[in-house]
Amino acid sequence: MNKAQPHCIVLGAGIVGASCAWHLRRRGAAVTVIDSEQPGQSTSYGNAGCISPSSIAPTSYPGAFWKVPGWLLDPLGPVRIQWSHALQLTPWLWRFWRAGKAPRVREICTAQHALMQTVVADYDEILQATGASGLRSREGMIMLYGNEREFAADAWHYAIRDEFGLPWQRLGKDELRALEPAVTLGAGIAVLDPLWQHLLAPGDVARTIAEAAFANGAEWLNDRVQSVHKLAQGVMVKTRSGRQIQADYLVLATGVWSNQLLKPLGHTVPLTPKRGYHSMVAHPSVTIHRPLMVVSEYVVMTPMRDGLRVAGTAEFAAIDAPPDYRRADALLQHARRFMPGISGEPMTQWMGQRPMTPDSLPVLGPVPGLPQVICAFGHGHYGVTQGPTSGRIVADLVFGQTPHLDLSPFALERF
Repeated sequence: MNKAQPHCIVLGAGIVGASCAWHLRRRGAAVTVIDSEQPGQSTSYGNAGCISPSSIAPTSYPGAFWKVPGWLLDPLGPVRIQWSHALQLTPWLWRFWRAGKAPRVREICTAQHALMQTVVADYDEILQATGASGLRSREGMIMLYGNEREFAADAWHYAIRDEFGLPWQRLGKDELRALEPAVTLGAGIAVLDPLWQHLLAPGDVARTIAEAAFANGAEWLNDRVQSVHKLAQGVMVKTRSGRQIQADYLVLATGVWSNQLLKPLGHTVPLTPKRGYHSMVAHPSVTIHRPLMVVSEYVVMTPMRDGLRVAGTAEFAAIDAPPDYRRADALLQHARRFMPGISGEPMTQWMGQRPMTPDSLPVLGPVPGLPQVICAFGHGHYGVTQGPTSGRIVADLVFGQTPHLDLSPFALERF
């Protein structure tokens, strides 16, 4: 093993994998990036583009599990479980229920808060170094509730924010109008989160980071990995094109496909696709200046370079299930609850697969008994937010440096 210039294979060229490659190459590692898709053009392409350092609460919380029957019955609800996937999902749901117990929720929030501490600084560094600072906006975000009852139902969320010192501000109607005159609030409630930022083209940001790593000497292979093999010193991967590549370290930034590579190494994690959709309006009839979230429907409207992106929903389905673009249509219906004037052409639709763990925490760190294989997947809704930070943590591990936080809450062993 070459400790001065270790050779690292990074599997996955989304925002997490691209950030891993950039940080590793910057510190002197020899890097090979492999993905069957072009950099930044899979899950990292179509998300809501938000950098959300205040989003520390898990998806599971006390009472959330009892909403599962409704998720099965409503095909266009904000959360959907396809019947054909329900049995396969049952073990994951059991872990999801356990993660929603109050003491565990607080542990998850504490771990997530620690991971979020440097995400803005890490973005500052990587965007400035790659010349992509112009693709980020720092205007915060606004959460929208239809009425006082909806806002009160989310009180637990604000209690967590208060406990961890995360700022929020309930806006009066005049304050909201000054910030976002296109919003029709009616009897609703608006809350400003000043910490959020957003990317104006998230796929391009991931691609730019990857291309900066390639320009600095990282190797790019547009190929699919067929198998992973542990060696006495390091690892070897075999690709669909017939390549056999040996390296000192393997970084799994492979999202929902990670178990396919972990299983031959003797490990799996409870990881499931949680699919999200978007509708993109290229020439919208309304203008907003920051992301707006319709909280009850899990919908985020984000102003981007190429138009208005209306993204969200959560659909649990098999990894190879065909998209149901009725869900993308429903996003616009939900957005019109507060912005009835949304229209414009042309409109495109997209579906991507978030890699979800039941406790909403990513898997970061070495595989047990295989220190040469490092996990960097399972970020769920926060892949964009935590990508550059995860890349720095992976580089710390490869070069024997101590990360800025305790990684035990994110270890594969927790499962």
